[in-house]
Amino acid sequence: MDKRTLLTMVVMVAFFALVSVVYPLIFPPPPKPPQPAQSAQVGAAPQGGADLVSAEEALTQPVELAKDSGQESQAPAAVPARDITVETPEYAAVLTEVGGRLKSLTLKKYRATGHGDKEAEKNQELVGNSNNQAALPLALRIYVNEADFLDLTNLRFTADQENLKAETGPKKLTFTGRTSKGLVLERTFTFTPGSYLISQTVAAKNQSQSSAYAGRLGMTLVAHPFGGRPGRYDTVAGYFNGDLFKAAVGKAPAKLKDLGSPNNPQWLGYMSQYFLTALVLSGQKAGSPDEGGLIMQAATESQQGIMLIASWPLSLNPTNEAAFDFSVYYGPKETSALNEAGHRLSQSVDLGWFGFLAKPLAYLLRMFYNLVGNYGLAIIIVTILIKIALAPLTAKSYKSMKQMQKLAPRMQVLREKYKDDRETLNKEMMQLYRTYKVNPLGGCLPMLLQIPFFIAFYRVLDYALELRGAPFILWIKDLSAPDRLFDFGVTIPFLEPPTGIPVMTLLMAASMIWQQKMTPSMGDPTQAKIMMLMPLFFSIILLNMPAGLVLYWLVNNVLSIVQQKFINRPDPKEDAPPAKAAKPRTAKK
Repeated sequence: MDKRTLLTMVVMVAFFALVSVVYPLIFPPPPKPPQPAQSAQVGAAPQGGADLVSAEEALTQPVELAKDSGQESQAPAAVPARDITVETPEYAAVLTEVGGRLKSLTLKKYRATGHGDKEAEKNQELVGNSNNQAALPLALRIYVNEADFLDLTNLRFTADQENLKAETGPKKLTFTGRTSKGLVLERTFTFTPGSYLISQTVAAKNQSQSSAYAGRLGMTLVAHPFGGRPGRYDTVAGYFNGDLFKAAVGKAPAKLKDLGSPNNPQWLGYMSQYFLTALVLSGQKAGSPDEGGLIMQAATESQQGIMLIASWPLSLNPTNEAAFDFSVYYGPKETSALNEAGHRLSQSVDLGWFGFLAKPLAYLLRMFYNLVGNYGLAIIIVTILIKIALAPLTAKSYKSMKQMQKLAPRMQVLREKYKDDRETLNKEMMQLYRTYKVNPLGGCLPMLLQIPFFIAFYRVLDYALELRGAPFILWIKDLSAPDRLFDFGVTIPFLEPPTGIPVMTLLMAASMIWQQKMTPSMGDPTQAKIMMLMPLFFSIILLNMPAGLVLYWLVNNVLSIVQQKFINRPDPKEDAPPAKAAKPRTAKK
């Protein structure tokens, strides 16, 4: 063997050793994929196949199915899932056959912004057409226990039609899905023109001959801030135990867990200042077994979203079936629409403690709008009516303050004289009040009686959906948006965009200063200094409030100034100078 041949063989052996021994040591092969889990875990989203079967086994007794039952589903893998479009006069929606979930929902009668922007041509989305398919609402779940569940997010459903228009009457859309263990889920949606309530019945049918399902059937409602970022009124809400439940998104999971199983549950959802998405908590249909037993859960989502889950007992022996009501509301917090939907959804409009006053004021606001055709003018008219109704109380309050002003010099003398003896000072001041028949609380009590009316109308204007996008005059194009003249396009501290000149807010502050100068002083220097800060305080509060609220305060202040000017007119009897006493006649000597 010559040297060249020997060298060639050595090189080939070295190369073989390098490829077969050294290379695997430096670049090890990738690990084998893990075997499918044998049970569903919290938050898991099985993709079908083995995962779906193994999770179902925890729900069936016995696990084995009859071999010739003929109930196994034939996966239509070759047929792509369809998007089903639905239209009513109120909204346009898209549902997908993947999980039978809601892909998007857009309101036709409401713009995406309430700020009167001409560029805002998009309609308001309550469910955005997101790329995150796992977070779509209205997915079904079957629970083994409170934690483990069979996620039906990707269960393939088949819709009985591809396009649906409900223009003259209710129309139905049915999705049918089948699990590998013989459980058939039939979801029937009913879309009704003139209503934002989407009725949904879920029929669960056990077509197995030997397996019994025992667990819970749940519906998920996923929601995110409707405006892209949370507003000051965005909250998780519900109505049960005879009261309105509200919780911040981050605190909702713990609060719902502590709540347990509520009494008389009506709905659970997510709401903003003007819109609501809610899951109706009707539960199982009448006549079905195991009525009651609602469990509500929540989990926070990305981008400040929330997933709400309501589940009911599911117990199905072979060939049995049960029906559940999982209706949902997607729409505005408009009184007539909420009343039409029922289920106490109208309680989502929280008018506070003085709701008994706010409701008739809201009625008056709408009534005058129908007469004058402008909500700004309607606000002015209702404010005038409130002022007229409370005029006697206001007059009494001003007169009492005027009397206190006359006593101010005498009270100051007493303060100086008894500055080191608080007890004696109080006794002397009370004696002074009795002597001149002045009630020190006479100026406060009438004002306190007016506060409920002010707060009630304030709440009406803050929640009135009718003001959203409603123009007034000149630069005020939207009474639900902050008052701004121009838009500087820059960031200004404490000023929410658009960053323009808050004209009405500045006028309101000026009117408060004018009103204070006309108001009789109570004589207490500390109190006077505090009152001088009130215009600044109220201006900061109302700076980012809706223009309708600022208009109300401005008109109320102007009316108060007029009324105070009238009350402060000189009284000839009280303000006339005392008659000079006649000099006694001297007797002539």
